[in-house]
Amino acid sequence: MKVTTFFAIVLLFLARGGASAQGKPPAKVNADAAVSAKFDQHVAEYMKLRQKAQKGLSVPKGTESSDKITEYQRGLAERIRAARPQAKEGDIFTPQIADLFRKLITHTINGPDGAQIRTSYERAEPIRGVHLGVDQPYPDGLPLQSMPPSLLLNLPRLPKELEYRFVDHELVLRDIAANLVVDFIPDLTTPAKQ
Repeated sequence: MKVTTFFAIVLLFLARGGASAQGKPPAKVNADAAVSAKFDQHVAEYMKLRQKAQKGLSVPKGTESSDKITEYQRGLAERIRAARPQAKEGDIFTPQIADLFRKLITHTINGPDGAQIRTSYERAEPIRGVHLGVDQPYPDGLPLQSMPPSLLLNLPRLPKELEYRFVDHELVLRDIAANLVVDFIPDLTTPAKQ
C-alpha cells in the first residue's frame, strides 16, 4: 500500500510540473507547432460555420445536372457569406500563420524536390494576373492550378471540403463545394520572417 501511495505522490508531483517546482523553466513549446495548431483551430471554426450554413440545403447526389450543382454551390456560398459578413484577408491566414506557410513553402521549394516542384508548377500553366477576394467565388473558367504532392505533404492537412490552390503568387484556401475563396496569402514571393 505504501509503494502505491509513493507512486501516486510522484505522479501527482510530475503532473503539477515538478521541474518548475525545482526552479527549472518549463519546456519551450515549438513555435511552429503552436502556429500550426492555431491554423487548425481557425479551419475548425470555419468548418463549424460551414456545417451550420449547409443545414437544410439538399446536396445534389448522383446528378450530372450542372444547373442543380450550380444552384447548390451558389446557395451554400450565399449562406457562408451571410454567416461571416465581416470576413477579410487574414482571418484564417493570420500574419503568423502566413509566415509559417511561407517558411514551409520556401523550405520545400529549396529542398531536394524543389526542381521537380517548380517544373510541375510551370507545366500546369500557372495562372497570372488574377487577384481573388475573400468570400468571393473562384472565377468560372479559371483553371484550378494543381498543387505538387510533395508540397502538399509539407502543409497542414485540410478537411476534404477545403483545398489549397495557387493563383499567380497567392496561396488560396478554397471551399470546394461552395467554390468560395475562404482566405489567401498574398505574394508568396515575400520571404518568411525567420
